[in-house]
Amino acid sequence: MYSKRILERFSNPTYAGGIRGGDGTGRAESGAEVVKIYISVNEKGEIENAKFKAYGGVCTIVACDVACQLIEDKTLTEALAITADEILEEMGECPENKHSSVDIALEAVKLSVEDYFEKRQKQLKKRPKNIEE
Repeated sequence: MYSKRILERFSNPTYAGGIRGGDGTGRAESGAEVVKIYISVNEKGEIENAKFKAYGGVCTIVACDVACQLIEDKTLTEALAITADEILEEMGECPENKHSSVDIALEAVKLSVEDYFEKRQKQLKKRPKNIEE
């Protein structure tokens, strides 16, 4: 049912895990499948590390692994521009009835970037303002 490429990636996902103290976390779900994508962002606004945790099927795990691969070393804007077609191309042959797994991964990426900006906004508000006398 699944291609050798998908099964190999499922058996040994490179980006599985979390990031303690990460800069952004996105959680997406569809039915019984739940995905979290974690990102760390450097001073240049590039994602220097991306990881995922997922409760789901083979294609969901693989889609998340591929999504993390594709967003790493990208700017936040570039990460948001990743498409389902790019993930599917990297995954290889994925049954058409499993393409929704890609949508969950993309939603988690989007939410992780949004979370990064929300956290950043809160940090900026907490900074003491310079008062000139």
